[in-house]
Amino acid sequence: MRPIALPAILLLGSTRLAGNWGVAYPPADASAPHAPIVYLHGMWATPEDSCPLLQHAATARGFLVCPRGNSPSPPEGRMWTGTYATVAPSVHAALATASALSPGELDRSASGTLIGYSNGAYFAAEIAMHEPGRWSGLVLLSMRLDLDADRLRAAGVRHVVLAAGDKDGSRDSMRAQADRLAAAGLPTRFMSLGDVGHELPVPPGIDGTLEDALAWVAQR
Repeated sequence: MRPIALPAILLLGSTRLAGNWGVAYPPADASAPHAPIVYLHGMWATPEDSCPLLQHAATARGFLVCPRGNSPSPPEGRMWTGTYATVAPSVHAALATASALSPGELDRSASGTLIGYSNGAYFAAEIAMHEPGRWSGLVLLSMRLDLDADRLRAAGVRHVVLAAGDKDGSRDSMRAQADRLAAAGLPTRFMSLGDVGHELPVPPGIDGTLEDALAWVAQR
């Protein structure tokens, strides 16, 4: 999918910010700056095909920013590759651009939430662990992960949601991972994405589940 060239367009009554850096949606309530909610898409996906599906749930609580993956994933998608050092610049650039295009609506100093799907879930956890104090919530979807409760807690992560479809190959692993993190003292819960497999760009009907997940990780 060709990136949208215009910095901002009007879509369904809401301002969508878009460009080579990714896609973003300012918060529904623009009366005060909001914390970032950053979504990292999976393989063979783009911000354009996945970010709109998260808009309703995310913009009720924060400023949704969906960076573009740092590596091509043929035929037309993108993905995340490398390490924190190679992924972080794309995330930081998207946050900076979204903030500049929508001044006064994104509070980059506030502790935010990272969401990652599939390939993006791994790197969302990496970003959280490498940026202490910047991310208090993690919502990681449809990816086998080996997470360290002590590292996440030391980085300031307070709540974690792991989720997968009932037919997704990662489901049992993610449920077991949630149990291990919770047993280690890091508040973590597993959520079902419904009777689906590994859907791209994200499972249909994710909106309600994401609303619940974001409410849970926002607890103090």
